[in-house]
Amino acid sequence: MAAVGVSTSCFYPMETEKALRIAAEAGIDRFEIHFSTFSEITDGYLRELRKMLRYYGAQVHSVHPFYSALESAMFFSDYSERRFADGLEMYRQLFHAAAKLGAGYLVFHGGQTIGKARVMVSQDEYIERYNTIFECGREYGVTLLHENVYTHTAQTPAFCRKLIEYLGDKALFTFDNKQACRAGFDSVEFVRTLSGHIRNVHISDRDREHDCLLPGRGTEDFAAMRAAMSGEDDKACWNIEVYSDAFKEAEEIRLSLRSLGKKLSEAENAKLTNR
Repeated sequence: MAAVGVSTSCFYPMETEKALRIAAEAGIDRFEIHFSTFSEITDGYLRELRKMLRYYGAQVHSVHPFYSALESAMFFSDYSERRFADGLEMYRQLFHAAAKLGAGYLVFHGGQTIGKARVMVSQDEYIERYNTIFECGREYGVTLLHENVYTHTAQTPAFCRKLIEYLGDKALFTFDNKQACRAGFDSVEFVRTLSGHIRNVHISDRDREHDCLLPGRGTEDFAAMRAAMSGEDDKACWNIEVYSDAFKEAEEIRLSLRSLGKKLSEAENAKLTNR
């Protein structure tokens, strides 16, 4: 059965520990933790989060750093190697924080394709640098996942295929269906490109006017997305990630999560039946 959870970013700009508490008290027990500032990756803060997680019997599948906005400039600029080395030290703190919370994955936005901070290295150099960050995460038992963020390098299936071609099993992803839509790609077809390499999902629903609704409030075909996955994708957690204006109460997320889990289970059963 596919694991389902919630990103604490759904409650932003609420402080992370408050978001976690409210969601956990609503009965949600699996999370992606979105760190929103430097003090949230200190050992003292992490100890308090761990206490809270134990109290509610909850677990963390992945973490998402606020450093995402800096990734392009720190890792893929044409400045000297000094900046890359500094970026790597920043991410050691994040990998350490993820490990402290028991999270197996860290979400990575990567290089931007527009603006002053756009990628300034070749595609081959990008992949080589990404691999270095990936190997750094391994030292902490945490796996780096590239997300298909709109306006970033991995927004296209073509680049993701290139990453898989170069890195093989080390090319692993967080798939976000709203980001695929914003980049002009069909969610199911994008999933097929990543099939076997997805370990985390940022999921939301959409209709003609909105591209970020709670699952169950739009027309997105979650069953088709699940059916397009294969192999180790079974390890993926489907984390609801919407903006705070998409709901009023945490209970709405819990009900959406239950509905999503049911649809994914039905898709899995249908897949087994058709084998």
